[in-house]
Amino acid sequence: MNTFTQNTIQTNIQFLVTKKVTNGNGFLHPHILFDKIQVAATYPIREFYSHEVPTIVEYDIKMNKSARLNDSLNIQAQLIQQNAQRLVVHILVTKSKKKSKTEEAICQATFGFPLLEKPIRKVS
Repeated sequence: MNTFTQNTIQTNIQFLVTKKVTNGNGFLHPHILFDKIQVAATYPIREFYSHEVPTIVEYDIKMNKSARLNDSLNIQAQLIQQNAQRLVVHILVTKSKKKSKTEEAICQATFGFPLLEKPIRKVS
């Protein structure tokens, strides 16, 4: 089965940190960010499954910085491949630095999903 990417499958999602998802000091709750990136990880791989996306079989997450109230986060989910039994999605969460007009990495993660015998579509 030839199910691996030469063409990049990538999704970008914007997320604004609001008072509802922050603690008393204005920092984003880590579990909220984890929930958001876990859902975002499913977007680039949905077309490989004819039913619901299977449960994540493994993940690795690294928090670099904290997000604060009113930060606008960009969640990038990109399909990468590790082996023939698994689809792996890499997540990068960034926020804009207003003064320098650059992006600052907040979090990086990888999520592994089992690859079924007959995917819906081959990516070549």
